[in-house]
Amino acid sequence: MARAACLLLLLGVAVIDVGCAPRPRMIPAAERKPIDRSVVEYPSGFALHRYIENLTGATAIAFDDQGSILIAESGAGGRAPAIYGFRTDGTRFDIYHDPKLPFALAAPKNKLYGPIGGILYHDGKLYVSHRDRNELGVISAIRLRDGSRTTVVAGMPAQGDYGLTDLALGADGRLYFGIGTATNSGIVGLDNWAVGWVRRHPKVHDEPWTKLRLRSVRLDARNPIAGLFGPGEKAVTGAFQRFDLANESVVYPPQNGKFNGAIYSVATDGGDLRAEAYGIRLPRGLAFDGSRLYFTNNGMELRGTRPVKDDPDVLCRLVPGTWYGWPDYSADFVDITAERFQPSIELIYNTGVKSLPVLIDHEASGRDGTGLRPPSRESLLRGVFPSQSGAARMVMAPRTGPLERYQGSAFVALGGDRAPFATGNQKTIGPVGYKVVRVSVDNLQVQDFIRNTGGLPAHLLPKNKRARHDPLERPVDVKIGPDGALYILDMGRMEIKNGKEHVFASTGQIYRLEPTETPATTQAAGDSDADELPAQ
Repeated sequence: MARAACLLLLLGVAVIDVGCAPRPRMIPAAERKPIDRSVVEYPSGFALHRYIENLTGATAIAFDDQGSILIAESGAGGRAPAIYGFRTDGTRFDIYHDPKLPFALAAPKNKLYGPIGGILYHDGKLYVSHRDRNELGVISAIRLRDGSRTTVVAGMPAQGDYGLTDLALGADGRLYFGIGTATNSGIVGLDNWAVGWVRRHPKVHDEPWTKLRLRSVRLDARNPIAGLFGPGEKAVTGAFQRFDLANESVVYPPQNGKFNGAIYSVATDGGDLRAEAYGIRLPRGLAFDGSRLYFTNNGMELRGTRPVKDDPDVLCRLVPGTWYGWPDYSADFVDITAERFQPSIELIYNTGVKSLPVLIDHEASGRDGTGLRPPSRESLLRGVFPSQSGAARMVMAPRTGPLERYQGSAFVALGGDRAPFATGNQKTIGPVGYKVVRVSVDNLQVQDFIRNTGGLPAHLLPKNKRARHDPLERPVDVKIGPDGALYILDMGRMEIKNGKEHVFASTGQIYRLEPTETPATTQAAGDSDADELPAQ
């Protein structure tokens, strides 16, 4: 079939390019060689090798009760999402497949629309967060035995910048999941037009979690649909309102109780939806350590009508019922009017303001007008990463097995920056992220755990450092396997052009970090370790 597809391509017939690309495969054990530490650094006492190769835009992994690894290709870059698995003997099986063949006359029944945000295996089912045909957020449960599917939750407000994200199962038996905000920093702007969703969903904006009284902030932008018989050249937009609308002084939560920028929980069979926390821009990764839930949150970017400079990515602890500060506080809970967040004048002077404005009247907001409390760094913050790190999915160190020495720590995948789109087309000081770090949650220490020695993603390294595709490109997920090893999902090369994601086929892979010696005694979180990599 792949050969026929390539022939059609040569004849000028449109086909999906992955038809000609190498298929995903598990690398045979005899071919797995430890990666040389001159290329990738990782802790002593372990060997790192490539485990699965030729993935395209994969963003999440999980394991079933048979030890098979399950992989979700998200559908990023306009591709069709796919979910499949590899058994321990290397054989592959499909869970969801949407081929979109050139001769298909109708879309498959119960189609999954990307991007897939996360997957989680539990009790014979694979839970998948994704979008529906109208780009609303959905969580589906797919029974692996027969492929039957049920809907756990639907109709979540995911038509903006970000949709549903990661999934985690709590000790209370409930399914926890994240949903990102519609905009970068609370105002629908030209960056959202660039991505394309404003044209498809002109009424979409960020939904408040409670009654909010707004400050009189109205920001200007060029109107892309201005014309002789249309609106004027200038659009004036307010917080939590659709593009070119700024007449609301009070905004209310949606009647269905489904707002964005939050973490929710739901029963695993659906129903009893609860908002656990809110004011979270992009809760991209979720993981439990016992009964405590930790999550990564990506800070605001230097783009749009309210561009924010140097807002970091963070690791936080979930405290139910808490506002985490978005859009008036940085991800690490600093007032957004601080000097460190102010963009250069050329990025903001057309908006009608000279510095970043606070959007919410904090004292007058809240369900009963009791006000919003500033978020507490001491109780919520557990780790800080540089702005644009791309803090993605994570896993907590286990209490037993080869990685038990790191218990009390989180392993976090830093997928890398989204420059130049997310940096206002301004130059950055080198690529940021593109590695796996260890975070000691008790003292906020962040240390490199697995990184390229060259400090760059694979495609930017010299050819002699890219032998056999060994270096990291964009690590986006980490999981502990049934064998106690650490598995790192690298989505491969992806670029952001004019707000659109461009994925390079078959560049993604999965690494496996396995012990080469008897595990050392348990290492307390934050203790110094000669084997730990110095942070860079």
